[in-house]
Amino acid sequence: MSNNEIKRSAPIIPKFGPLSGVRVLSCGNIIAAPYAATLMAEMGAEVIHIERPGVGDTARGVPGEYGVNSFWAGQARNRLSFTLELNMKKEKSKEIFLGLIKQCDIWLESLVWLEKLGINDEMVMEANPQIVIVHVSGYGKKEFGGIPEVCERPSFDIIGQAFSGYLSITGEEGGEFCPGKPMLDDYLTAYYAAFGALAAYINRLKTGKGEIVDLAQYEAASYLIQRDFVEYYVSKKLPARTGNTSQSQPYGVYETGDGRYVAVGTVGPATYYRAIEVMGLDPEYFSFMECGVHYTAVTSPKGRELTAKIKEWMMQHTAQEVEDLYNKAKVPAAVVNTIADCFNHPHFLARNNFVSYIDDDSGKEVKALDVIPKMKYTPGKVWRGGPKVGQDTDNILKNILGYSEDKIAEFRADKII
Repeated sequence: MSNNEIKRSAPIIPKFGPLSGVRVLSCGNIIAAPYAATLMAEMGAEVIHIERPGVGDTARGVPGEYGVNSFWAGQARNRLSFTLELNMKKEKSKEIFLGLIKQCDIWLESLVWLEKLGINDEMVMEANPQIVIVHVSGYGKKEFGGIPEVCERPSFDIIGQAFSGYLSITGEEGGEFCPGKPMLDDYLTAYYAAFGALAAYINRLKTGKGEIVDLAQYEAASYLIQRDFVEYYVSKKLPARTGNTSQSQPYGVYETGDGRYVAVGTVGPATYYRAIEVMGLDPEYFSFMECGVHYTAVTSPKGRELTAKIKEWMMQHTAQEVEDLYNKAKVPAAVVNTIADCFNHPHFLARNNFVSYIDDDSGKEVKALDVIPKMKYTPGKVWRGGPKVGQDTDNILKNILGYSEDKIAEFRADKII
């Protein structure tokens, strides 16, 4: 086999979805970059996820209490698992890695020790000038700016939430901070990574040129509070830590008479006054400008009086009654559903929100959320569960890179794969 020129191999996965024909190489662990690859895999991209031989992705280490690693089963589906020792000082590792780079359209990575492994953008772009490289890290690559020492720091989800400023606005004044769960920043970073990868890929289709994309985890969380950055710039006042007290009302989660909870959202005077009417309150006395327009109004004496009236009214009804009464009046409201409620809710079922598949890693059938967003003509789908470590290594080496059985055996004997 010769790796001197790029010769595209045929896909080894089913053909479906809007990203059919796009091949993605994923290097990293747990959520941010790997889950970005999964999002593309669910839309038809062929995703080759590189894992350490005999070890696998760190996400595999999350214990499965009921015989299934639900973390892996839910977020690693549709991936191909390829084991490779990513040490470019080993010529065979370098040959295989660059061979994969030549076969791929996008390379997503969140490798902590990229430079120590001997991998850099120059060698990747030289191997495939049309590839889209997406770097995902806690603080960004120093080549894109930033303090070099900070760029080299390790990070996890909660670190990104803290450094970004997001964590500072959570909870109540004087109380504990409340990190967004589950791993809010990790998943948000994954969505931005997928967005950046596909934006660069679309440009490559137009220009024929590759691109290098850099995403810092903390930047994704910072975008959640863009409004607060703007307000601080113009006012020099830090945002209040309001806890469950919202910027307007009724807006929040309320306990009802049957012990359940309901979320209600009014934004602007129109929905506000419809909610006031449903509760039978005086719209002139409890005017929008005095009681509901912003945080200052909500926390004013009359605003607090309205808050008490809302809570009193809620306790006179069941959660379902509140949901029905508000929605009938075109006021957004929803009962706070448990996971069990969701599995059995008629709307979830009518929307076909769940899909069953075999989790290859455990061999058990699982039911999880189906692919979103839905598409009419080129829908995504789940065609396999989370793979076993190295499940697709031989198939990829043989049918994408063109290696013989003997050569594959040699790689395995040398502990390259």
